[in-house]
Amino acid sequence: MKNNLLFTFILLWMVSYYPSITLAEQAGDPAAQLAVDLIGPNDQGFITSEFVQYVYAESRNIDLPRFARDQRLIGIEIERDDLVAGDVLFFQGSSLMSGIYIENGRFVVVTSSGIAQVNLDTSSYWSGIYIGANRYMKDSITIEEPVAKLALDMIGVNEHDFITSEFVQYVFNEAKGFALPRAASDQWLLGEEVNQDQLQSGDVVFFQGTYLMSGIYIENGRFVVVTSEGITERNLIMSEYWSKAFVGAKRYTEESLTPPSSSNEIVEKARSLIGTPYNRRGDNPEDGFNTGSFAYYVYREVTGSWLSKLSFPQFEAGLQIARDELQEGDLVFFLNNEEWLTGIYTGDDQFITATSEGVQERHLEFHTYYADRYVGAVRYTEEILKKSNPKTYVGHENPVIQEAMNYMGTPYLMTGSTLDAFDCSFLIQTSFREAKGIYLPRISYRQWEVGETILPEGTNIEEITLDDHIRPGDALYFSGTWQEGISHVAIYLGDDYMIHATGEEGMTTISYMNSYWREHFTGVKRFDDLSVRLDNPAIYEAYQVLGSPYQLGGAHPDQGFDTGGLVQYIYKQAYQLELPRYGSQQWQEGTEISLSEAEPGDLLFFEGTSLIPAVYIGNNQMVVATQASGVTIVDLTVSSYWPPRFYGARTYEKITGNLEAVAALTEGYVGEAFSGSSIEFVQSVYQEAVNIELSGNLHTLRSSGDWIHIEELERGDVMFFSEEPDGSRADFVAIYLGEGVFATVMNDVVVTYEMNDDIAWINRLIEARRY
Repeated sequence: MKNNLLFTFILLWMVSYYPSITLAEQAGDPAAQLAVDLIGPNDQGFITSEFVQYVYAESRNIDLPRFARDQRLIGIEIERDDLVAGDVLFFQGSSLMSGIYIENGRFVVVTSSGIAQVNLDTSSYWSGIYIGANRYMKDSITIEEPVAKLALDMIGVNEHDFITSEFVQYVFNEAKGFALPRAASDQWLLGEEVNQDQLQSGDVVFFQGTYLMSGIYIENGRFVVVTSEGITERNLIMSEYWSKAFVGAKRYTEESLTPPSSSNEIVEKARSLIGTPYNRRGDNPEDGFNTGSFAYYVYREVTGSWLSKLSFPQFEAGLQIARDELQEGDLVFFLNNEEWLTGIYTGDDQFITATSEGVQERHLEFHTYYADRYVGAVRYTEEILKKSNPKTYVGHENPVIQEAMNYMGTPYLMTGSTLDAFDCSFLIQTSFREAKGIYLPRISYRQWEVGETILPEGTNIEEITLDDHIRPGDALYFSGTWQEGISHVAIYLGDDYMIHATGEEGMTTISYMNSYWREHFTGVKRFDDLSVRLDNPAIYEAYQVLGSPYQLGGAHPDQGFDTGGLVQYIYKQAYQLELPRYGSQQWQEGTEISLSEAEPGDLLFFEGTSLIPAVYIGNNQMVVATQASGVTIVDLTVSSYWPPRFYGARTYEKITGNLEAVAALTEGYVGEAFSGSSIEFVQSVYQEAVNIELSGNLHTLRSSGDWIHIEELERGDVMFFSEEPDGSRADFVAIYLGEGVFATVMNDVVVTYEMNDDIAWINRLIEARRY
């Protein structure tokens, strides 16, 4: 009996002395048992929640969040009366704390004394701050969604130095094979927008800091994001910082990553070009785009209208609208320093533009580069688009406009004189010649010298409405566009629009008369009654002496002319052809032709007291020296004097000079070594080709020969260049070979360059001369 009592006493003493061991064993819960086993010094330096996290990971293989506030958000909430071993208790002190329940009110928690066992029922401190408990089971904690699961697995050191969006990009690619964009602002443009109360594991949450950030949602407010501490878990509900920074969330599926469709054809065409590379000079999908040429291409393909390729002219030509009035297909504009940029609006504050990464969709708010540079938007209405659509002018009452439209899109080439590529004055000359048989000078400033002046130089077009004073088909002239004086010409279409060949656009196109063209406007000419073919050398020379007095025996402008002297002078100047002095002698040379076979520049002969020669200029007109009017134009159609006296017509083998020989010889030297200066090369070529001795001094050479306008350059002419842009001192010379190409000596080799390939050459060109 005594032995039984002693055994019972010892047993009771052991239970009271080692309650934790007994209770843990009774509970049979691995988390509770491990928690009891760890009672003692806090060697690992746990905070309360880290202790709970460690115990659950070791004993149950359950990954709990590090902090108590996050632990509280997951699992199953348990009433105090229902507590069982292994449940987690929460206490609100200066921060939220957690501990592991054992049994009968007892729990294990980290305190300032170490890892200790405390009784919830008997401790007034812990009972007073107790706020609840959670139960964690494997099924309630495990995240199966692959994106969220991988994000959780990567929590820790940011070994790849991800920014927030790169982390999201990486996780989605690894977990689902989705190729998300690198930047958060681009990620925002994709997927399906999700409300905060509808968030699911694997959704992407976005936050606005100094730039847009993204993270991966787990559950119950938890998400994984890159911070300065590494790849970390944060809570959208508990964190004031992240809660305030939250701007929205997206869900990505294969369907939602497909770009949305739009009923707007402009938007759909723009979206179809996403990924096209950037090319500052490109204007098509094969070569790439810049921002202006991208908008130009899309609008041309969809509407048939030819917008400018340049952003600022696009802005000026459209109808300006407020940002809150934006509709799909409108153009939005941005100013980067002094460079204007264009985008096509696609709705929901999004737009498509050409970026350094190619054609991409961007956001007016989240892409801070554009948000900071936004300057306005325009809409191209049907009425505006009609003005820049070539179809509008099909069958136009003015044949010059119809003809000019045939050359839309032809490449621009300074001094170009073929239908493959040409400049502004060639377009005017060709259009008037083909449409009306009007022969204009080749060069713009020469064209300005002829025809009827409708608006004189100095007219302020800001004070007038152009359509009240001029009409479609008139020629507009501009000064100072790339050199002083008349330097550009266009054909007026009406409503402040014009067609022209322009280097700025790189082609013949339709343009709005924006602020640039208004600033350089000079005046307007009309050529309806002009029939003098000034592009023909003989006619040009004849035109230069119109009005000269009649002088018997005269053969020079300083003296005046008689009939034979006039023809002799014109042929000498135009063709370097030495005709005899008198008409009867001139008739003995050349080849006789009928009047119907006569071409401009041929000679017509008439009977008088002697045989009278005249220069035929086309359109049944001729230039002749008469005693009554001096050198004048006679129209044979209305003249009653000359047709009855017609004797015959003759044509002559015309020599256009020796410049072609200079050019041909120069081309033969291209690629060859030449151990001398550029001026020595020019001297050598001229001596060999045409036996002309040119000065070896640049200053002297510039003082000789005939100055010619740049647009008048012919093969064999000499060009003077400065080594500095816009310089005035000639440093080297070159020989012009046509189509913008010239030859000079560089590094002891004869080489060629193309002016139109590099604006620097045009800026260095001082002048040109003909010898």
